[in-house]
Amino acid sequence: MTLKKLSNRLAGFNLWRQLYGRKEQKIISTSIDSKSPTTMSNLSAIHSKIPFDDTYILYDPNDLFSFICCYLSLLPVGILVFYFSWFIITREIEAVILAGGHVLNDIANNVIKSIVKEIRPVDFGSFQKDTVRSGYGMPSAHSQFMGFFGMYLGLRVWCQWSALNQFHKVVASIGLLAASAGVVVSRVYLGYHTWKQVLVGVSVGGLFGTCHFIASTLVRYFGLVDWFLSWKVVKWFLVKDSCFQAPFSLKEEYDAYLQRRLVNTEKKSN
Repeated sequence: MTLKKLSNRLAGFNLWRQLYGRKEQKIISTSIDSKSPTTMSNLSAIHSKIPFDDTYILYDPNDLFSFICCYLSLLPVGILVFYFSWFIITREIEAVILAGGHVLNDIANNVIKSIVKEIRPVDFGSFQKDTVRSGYGMPSAHSQFMGFFGMYLGLRVWCQWSALNQFHKVVASIGLLAASAGVVVSRVYLGYHTWKQVLVGVSVGGLFGTCHFIASTLVRYFGLVDWFLSWKVVKWFLVKDSCFQAPFSLKEEYDAYLQRRLVNTEKKSN
């Protein structure tokens, strides 16, 4: 690519960005003007914020904690990426069960929002409007996600992971509470939700997490998961349920690694 072509492309990109920015500003301004309850302080708060990189999370670039809250708000996305990586690497059915629970939890969140129809504390213009997601704020989807995540894993840690001692269970619980609290605070601080909306979201998510934990335990107890794992196509992908049927700690996995390494060393020496 010649220097002239590169210059022309950059000029075109800058022109597009200027036009797009004016269009978004006009949409937000029109939406705010048409809804008189929005105060001038909210208007200035919106215009002082910018999108965070490739996301639509608006934050104040002059506020360090606002910047940190962007990462906290993205934690649910990171957790979903972890589920996918966990399944690809280990082929554990538990990752699929957890992800499936989050999907049902998110559908329930959209249904509740459409019924309650409580607006957000700040009008973000066209944010999530005319989309498959609800633009309402009650309950907070992020908070409901973390409520589900924290309650389900907390019950797994305390009720089914016998390999963990009391100290490790307490540390895991504190970590889950801290992560959930971080996401909840970030949604309020960034102006997307009120305290009532995030607290209701955490409560609803915790309820769904408890129900999903009980349901996943029952389907395993009645052999439905084992029946599913016996399918030929599932066996072909080497999917297993060792997380529930034969859980092992990192120490046990490390000891097994040392044993395999010792056997391989002896074979090479012979």
